[in-house]
Amino acid sequence: MLAALYRSIEPTEPVETARALVGDRSVRIALCLDCPDELEAIGRALGICLRMLGRSPEFSGYGITDCRLL
Repeated sequence: MLAALYRSIEPTEPVETARALVGDRSVRIALCLDCPDELEAIGRALGICLRMLGRSPEFSGYGITDCRLL
């Protein structure tokens, strides 16, 4: 999971840390992004997750159902 996540992060993206928690039927991803505002942080996080879902065959059946700013 983390390997697929890190492969989806572009070198220019301001990701400080990334974590993943895999449960029975869900995956939770936490990204710490250094962005000037909340809207940009959410957009970048969603972009990373969408790239991961698109590039990794093992996650082709997954979708994004929730996005939260912590």
